[in-house]
Amino acid sequence: LDGRDYLLDTTLEELETELSPKTFFRVSRKFYININFIKDIISYTNSRLQIKLNSYKEQEVIVARERVRDFKVWLE
Repeated sequence: LDGRDYLLDTTLEELETELSPKTFFRVSRKFYININFIKDIISYTNSRLQIKLNSYKEQEVIVARERVRDFKVWLE
């Protein structure tokens, strides 16, 4: 929201129990994304998707191949 990073002393698995599944989706082992910050979705190699976010440009955010189907359902 404000362009700053925040450190959390928790695992993504622990964080998942606190996040709303309507708003947040775990696209890979590294990333959860907020549906409200998706700017674009681009086809990527090996049947994966690349997500462009409104405020995050430091790393590529790629939907893991095994999560693509669930991701598309989540978007509906």
